[in-house]
Amino acid sequence: MKYSPSFFRNTMPDWKRKKDPMVSRFFYRPLSFFVASICANLGISANSVSYFSIYIGLFGCISFLFDSHIWHIVGAVMFNVWLLLDCVDGNLARSVKKQPFGEFADAASSYILVAFMCTCMAFAVYHEGGFFLEPGFVWIILFGAISSTGDTLMRLIYQKYLNSERELVEQGVIKQEKDVFKDHNQVSSFAVFMGETMGIGGILPSLILLATLLHSLDVVLFYCFAYYFGSSMIMIIKFILKAIRKSQV
Repeated sequence: MKYSPSFFRNTMPDWKRKKDPMVSRFFYRPLSFFVASICANLGISANSVSYFSIYIGLFGCISFLFDSHIWHIVGAVMFNVWLLLDCVDGNLARSVKKQPFGEFADAASSYILVAFMCTCMAFAVYHEGGFFLEPGFVWIILFGAISSTGDTLMRLIYQKYLNSERELVEQGVIKQEKDVFKDHNQVSSFAVFMGETMGIGGILPSLILLATLLHSLDVVLFYCFAYYFGSSMIMIIKFILKAIRKSQV
């Protein structure tokens, strides 16, 4: 069977169309249909694309460590290539073949990227400066590290909460609650909107590329601090309060 771009366009489920951020809907997703058709016809699996995107993301992060504006632009472009591949592996998994550990491969790619991205971009700001900061402002590196750490910490707390909740549900102690992040019907949820639109899977790669070209990467780091660290603190408090509430039932 020959796979065409229109095959992936026509087989994309409605819930995914609605959840796609605006920038993906009109740019990355249409382009991903062409790349997915090439991968499918070559027999390249969704998991292979996900694992390959890990190297693309890491290459992008490493590029920001050099004291070179050209390398910083290369890094920003790689982040956008990563987002394109993130769309491609989803197309392949939904429309061609869903593989075991597909969700793991997809999640590992994004988690690894975010874990290093902000810290590496902070080195670029340290070398080049930005819109507000002069070169050599060393505290921006700590700022970037806190941004990346916030997202990783939130995911650890979230996963530990889910594991604990699952054990208690199996023991009959509490009832299972819906997870809006895994419910395809929750397309209007504000939390889902923020997660899909504001982060690395949404507008962030485009903002990074634009800011890099304009020597304003410090602005993106301030945004990442507010988004990743700020939202992580909100979510951690939310899950702690939920655990306290359920433990009193």
